[in-house]
Amino acid sequence: MSPSADTSSITYWSNCLIKVPHSILAACIALGLGASAQAAPKPASKALEPNAEGFMTLYIGLCMNHLSDLQALRTDLLRGEAPKLPPESAARFLNGQPGDAWPVPYKGQLGNYVVALPAGNSMCTLHARHADPASVERAFAKVVDKAPSPLVAKRGKSQEHPGGAAGKLRTLSATWVQPGAERRMQFMVTTAASDKAGRQAVGSVAIVGEPDKK
Repeated sequence: MSPSADTSSITYWSNCLIKVPHSILAACIALGLGASAQAAPKPASKALEPNAEGFMTLYIGLCMNHLSDLQALRTDLLRGEAPKLPPESAARFLNGQPGDAWPVPYKGQLGNYVVALPAGNSMCTLHARHADPASVERAFAKVVDKAPSPLVAKRGKSQEHPGGAAGKLRTLSATWVQPGAERRMQFMVTTAASDKAGRQAVGSVAIVGEPDKK
């Protein structure tokens, strides 16, 4: 299963990225997502390494789908069956920021995926203990490389650096932005070559930048 973007509802987001305060932005995106039965990109049917499939399905379904209202995602997770990780465990997934983290199931199984929400509701990150790096990168690129018009997709330069016992690390990034606007959607994924890395894939999604000012 290889994720590809269904942009029928995300197209609406472009009108929300220009010259609007954050509170209005959240409501605007929520209306756009609710306007379509396809509220987020969906995986298309094509063979993909199972853990990479799970990673991208959860990245889309949790982080991308809830970009407009991460507080609602936090509330849903608090009500879920999986308990929130204790602070000392959550810290490993929050990169030094305050916030919370939860183990999340895929196909009824817990243990491979954790979603982390830093305080402030500005970012969502998904972590996979095991996921084939090449499959994750290929699926991520398929999702983010084509933005819905009039948004423009821009890929960042891939960055590689040594990860010690984790093997080579690579980060891919992309943004979706309305030409001339300051606010943009930012997508990132980092993969580790070694299956002994502890976290072999980490993906994030956020709205960054300030509204245009006159």
